[in-house]
Amino acid sequence: MPEADPVTTAILDAAVVEFERHGFRRVALDDVARRAGVSRMTIYRRFAGRDELVTAVIDRENAVLFTEIAAELKNAGPQSNYYVEAFTSAIMQLRRHRVLNRVITDEPALTLQLAHRHYPAALERMADALRVIFPVGFASRIGAEAVDELADTILRYAMMVLLLPSPHPLATADDIRAFARAHFLPSLPAALRMVSA
Repeated sequence: MPEADPVTTAILDAAVVEFERHGFRRVALDDVARRAGVSRMTIYRRFAGRDELVTAVIDRENAVLFTEIAAELKNAGPQSNYYVEAFTSAIMQLRRHRVLNRVITDEPALTLQLAHRHYPAALERMADALRVIFPVGFASRIGAEAVDELADTILRYAMMVLLLPSPHPLATADDIRAFARAHFLPSLPAALRMVSA
């Protein structure tokens, strides 16, 4: 994502606070403008409207989220299974995120609508995060298509865990790991199941 100018950054920062407090559907651009210390017209010079502002916030927050996922896994060192750890980290990081978690829990229909709009960018970011966390040479060994398939499977199962009820608790990292071993791993493409990180 290109570097934003200071005014755009202030608008996005203000929007994050307002979205966190009031949800995506209830925020008025006047509130964002007031918090950012700019006029409503300044917002319109950078964003066509509220929907475009929401899109910019989601894009920026997703970029930060996937960078954090990659850093967490890279710093965690060797794991029993990178697939399980990547999946678990994605769920736990999303749940800790102040804005993305709010939209998931408070506005699931909006979450699905935004997922449709932002899925290609989220998929690309997840694949990039996987390339960072995998051992040196692993992404090349399994190939770009397999990395993209893994990113897609992680995101789809993450949406399932985040949006759908479960008969078993999925509250802790250990709960998520158990779910991943029982359901997520067997769903991976055969090429990925035969080669582990």
